[in-house]
Amino acid sequence: MADYTHVIPTTVNNLKAAARFRPIEFINWAKLVKPLRQSSTREGASFDLYALAFHLFTRLPFDYSPAAARPDLSPPRPPHRTDLDQLQVGLFADAPEHLSGVATTLGHWNRMAKSRNQSFKLHSAGDQPVIPDGVCFPRMGSFRLHAYDGLTLHMPRVDEVLDYIAASRFDVLHISTPGPMGMIALLAAKTLQLPVVSTFHTHFPSYVQRLTGDDELTQATWSFMRWFYNQMHAVAAPTPSVRDELITQGVDPARIHIVGRGVDRQRFSPRFRDEGLRLSWGPHHLTRLVYVGRLSKEKNLDCLVDAFLHCLTTRPELQLILVGDGPYRPELEARLEGTNAVFAGTRKGEDLARHYASGDLFVFPSQTDTLGNVVLEAQASGLPVVVSSHGGPKDCMQDGVTGLVIPDLNASSLAENILELTRHPETLDRMGAAARTHSRRYSHEAAFDAFWALHPTAQTVAMEQARNAPSAMAT
Repeated sequence: MADYTHVIPTTVNNLKAAARFRPIEFINWAKLVKPLRQSSTREGASFDLYALAFHLFTRLPFDYSPAAARPDLSPPRPPHRTDLDQLQVGLFADAPEHLSGVATTLGHWNRMAKSRNQSFKLHSAGDQPVIPDGVCFPRMGSFRLHAYDGLTLHMPRVDEVLDYIAASRFDVLHISTPGPMGMIALLAAKTLQLPVVSTFHTHFPSYVQRLTGDDELTQATWSFMRWFYNQMHAVAAPTPSVRDELITQGVDPARIHIVGRGVDRQRFSPRFRDEGLRLSWGPHHLTRLVYVGRLSKEKNLDCLVDAFLHCLTTRPELQLILVGDGPYRPELEARLEGTNAVFAGTRKGEDLARHYASGDLFVFPSQTDTLGNVVLEAQASGLPVVVSSHGGPKDCMQDGVTGLVIPDLNASSLAENILELTRHPETLDRMGAAARTHSRRYSHEAAFDAFWALHPTAQTVAMEQARNAPSAMAT
């Protein structure tokens, strides 16, 4: 008989959190989950949303905060559509305010669409829009996940979002994240028979495995991913490696398209190298290893720290610069106490560009990222990069040319490669120059073109499916 005693503390925590649900919030969730589950049953899907809810409730601790009554907040008004010939795309995202590559990408898409006069509107839930010209639905309540500190998911009123979408007359819906907003958009697409697209931004199964170590929950997450993405008319994968993994996990290959990312080579450039900043970190002769990103467990930062500490035993002139913030920072600071490591905190704009360009080698140990915008930014800044063979970052650099890809990365192999590279400054210089040149391949314009092309593709697929539906039913 299976032993489930390990889920008791999480279940008890979540029962206490759920006690804060008001009756209207149970009804609101039922308006989302019940019709989606009924639709899946009709379509013969083996995946059960109720089973996923049980897995999450018993294995993933959360806190819930109901929103206070706000009479001053009303549902957003649907846009008045005047040009029926122009493609109208509505994108729905959860937590766009979260400091991550997803939020960065959404911001780029929004700016590019605006510059081209494309009809594109980004929607989220919360207290106020976080992306210029975005639409924000008032939240009924918010979930905070213990395992991923800093991420809050807001739940709006399902009826308000569905009514808004129906009145907006979008041609295509784009789901950025499979959270509450994304699931409501999926329900709307099914109800209104609209083409629907989604982007695989975040590798949730890998995050779950890294943050919880729960194999059963990881497999349940993959089951959800298969169910979710196989309902799309088109799926955007940021790199070929991610596309291959989605196919391996059972997502229909015909649905998946590569939609990469871009980097602003004017904003990130070797010209921002700052000797004054380098001196503020320590003596001039030190060789700086730079990491930029969230300081959290799923980024495999323990591996980076272990490798750095090993390197210091033979090369004390190496220095680690950690740019970013996150819940794992106290643990990292404790482990690196007494070393010359620098915690630079969150940096933005030209200040961030200076931190990139003032390093000597960019080290990104994450094995959960689907691409890693920071790897593109580092290369544009003239830094060679070191990445893992697992995940998407390896697809946006050239192994042995702009840096190194480490197979089966661990602390020992990472330290060995760092030591070898930093023994040869001329190799770092050559790779850094090649990295800068390589970054020309990644323009925001080309990335947006691929993103926008998904939507007419989804329209075509949806029309073909509609034409084939009667004959399929007849047979």
